[in-house]
Amino acid sequence: MKATFLSTAVLLAAPLVIAAEGPLKEKALAIAAAHKDSVLFLSAVVEIEVTAGDNPVKKEERKLEMLGTVIGADGLIVAPLSTLDVASTIDGRTVNGPQGPIKLSAKGTTKEVKILLPDGSEVEAKVAFKDPDLDLAFIRPAKPDSAKLTPIKTADSAPMALLDDVIILGRLGKDLNRESIVMTNEIISLVSKPRTFGKLSAQALGMPVFNKDGKFLGIGINRFSAKGDSESQGPMPSNVVLPAADLLESAAQAK
Repeated sequence: MKATFLSTAVLLAAPLVIAAEGPLKEKALAIAAAHKDSVLFLSAVVEIEVTAGDNPVKKEERKLEMLGTVIGADGLIVAPLSTLDVASTIDGRTVNGPQGPIKLSAKGTTKEVKILLPDGSEVEAKVAFKDPDLDLAFIRPAKPDSAKLTPIKTADSAPMALLDDVIILGRLGKDLNRESIVMTNEIISLVSKPRTFGKLSAQALGMPVFNKDGKFLGIGINRFSAKGDSESQGPMPSNVVLPAADLLESAAQAK
């Protein structure tokens, strides 16, 4: 992974999946049938300016794709902020260079956001709210009536518990026609500080996670080391599940 940018291909690499049987398999298939179109790709054009120490500013325009989950009847979508605003993940960090530590400064400007619908059409969208602390970006259609989006049932939620069987909805990449996927896994750890997160053995970035009863547990996001830490390879994220309660509290600010 390069020091300056996250690789979507790495983050969406094939995860370790646990084979589902019996009631878990039946529930996973039911959730997928009802909500496979609740998980969508977003595309964005962003301009990134990076300065390493006293070196000249480097500018680059990139077109990104990231997964998001529809959580509101008005088309509100949540996605990991780090997959949209890649500059924020490196701004203020220190990396080890040939002459010693180098502080990085980065600024990102989102120029365009679109929702990629399952039928291949695109809908103009806008960023409604960013929550850097929770790695959340909230996006909604520029014209809410321009697309009929299917939200997951966020109100039907539950807390996570260690070794919970879970169901994850997602999509494959562009090279595989962005087909929908459903996976089963389990909560292998609960992180309690600085706040509660769930850890899976699968990647679930931008994907909704449900328990075996179909109750919504949370969304996959990235967590990074503290920005003051020196890093020889740049910021390395850990993929965790943000609890539903924290997600909904943040979503209330997306006006």
